[in-house]
Amino acid sequence: MQTLKKKSHLPILVIIPHGGYRVPEEFQGYEAVDRLSLFLQSDTCANELFTFGNRVAGTIDTAISRLFTDLDRPLTALPPDQDGIIKKSTLTGKPVFAGSHFPDEIAIANVLRRYWSPFHNAISKIIETGGIRLILECHTIMAVGPKFSHDPEKPRPIARLEHVIPSDDGAVNTCDPALARGLLDSLKKSLAGEEDTIAEKLEVSREPSRGYILARYGSSHIPMIRLSLSKSLYLNETYFNIDFMKVDELRLRYLRDLVWNAVERFFSRNF
Repeated sequence: MQTLKKKSHLPILVIIPHGGYRVPEEFQGYEAVDRLSLFLQSDTCANELFTFGNRVAGTIDTAISRLFTDLDRPLTALPPDQDGIIKKSTLTGKPVFAGSHFPDEIAIANVLRRYWSPFHNAISKIIETGGIRLILECHTIMAVGPKFSHDPEKPRPIARLEHVIPSDDGAVNTCDPALARGLLDSLKKSLAGEEDTIAEKLEVSREPSRGYILARYGSSHIPMIRLSLSKSLYLNETYFNIDFMKVDELRLRYLRDLVWNAVERFFSRNF
């Protein structure tokens, strides 16, 4: 996890909540998921794709798997919530914990104190500095909606932007919709050489986001956009060695540069 840097290229905060693969110490030995499942059930390679170093003001990420501490869920989303901070099953419906084992209240309290709270405290502190002009929440997504998602078995775009959150009045925007369209246009230029999908190649979602992070920090005065990139761009026979759980580093670096070029071009034209 990184915090605000003294010198930065652009006043952007990047939040990567699901890029980790590690099981928390409190839960080690009780998990039913293997290393490959941990790798694939995360936002695979999100930390590598969206960490832009000193080119942005700050980056907040994690090494912990979303199955065991989902940082994009509120503190109130605890057991027996099926899709809360701590998961009972994976996105494909397989158990996260072996047998009848499930963390007790003490273990849950420990992981919240060690991982959830510091992550969100770091975000708040950076925002409070007043130096941030744009927040990007970054994810990677499966090419097709998994069984227990909100879009099961539906093909997904290679890039999706979200900027709508639910409210008592229906829905509100976390930025001017023109900004989301501007980032989409910039991404289209950067990703023009990538293969098409059955779905729309790139899209701005009109549906309210289900994520906690966008809802919590997107209601601030700082424009915020959730950016999701498809895993199909690198988890394939060309770039992924499943035996070693290794993705081609040159491919990841190339994609990261494409995304950064899109972000930089978008920011220079709109801020």
